[in-house]
Amino acid sequence: MPTRTARGNRQKVSRAGVHIALGSDTFSGRGLFGANTVEEAELMVAAGMTPTQVLAAGTSGASRQCARPDLGTVARGKCADLLVLDADPTADIGNLRRLRMVILNGELAVDKRRAVSSGSPR
Repeated sequence: MPTRTARGNRQKVSRAGVHIALGSDTFSGRGLFGANTVEEAELMVAAGMTPTQVLAAGTSGASRQCARPDLGTVARGKCADLLVLDADPTADIGNLRRLRMVILNGELAVDKRRAVSSGSPR
């Protein structure tokens, strides 16, 4: 857990309009790959950022930081990478754990609806 100072600093820079990016290209936490990113999103909210600000940090903010203008927003001509969730992450950032589908480059990559309806995991 970050120190009180770290949480306060993140809150200050966020309020000052500093661009913050969220994301990881490596596994450096416990649990499943990507779980550390969800935990970081939760810590960002605990530090005073709104869920909407955290989602922007993980999409358009990460795209800007990585110099990848083809990512980060839903628009014509951009990569069609989407997470579909079972619950609203703007109401509770922890809802990022409620993954339903992943669309990668416009193709269905993960579909948990089939696993639920057919009884077989995908």
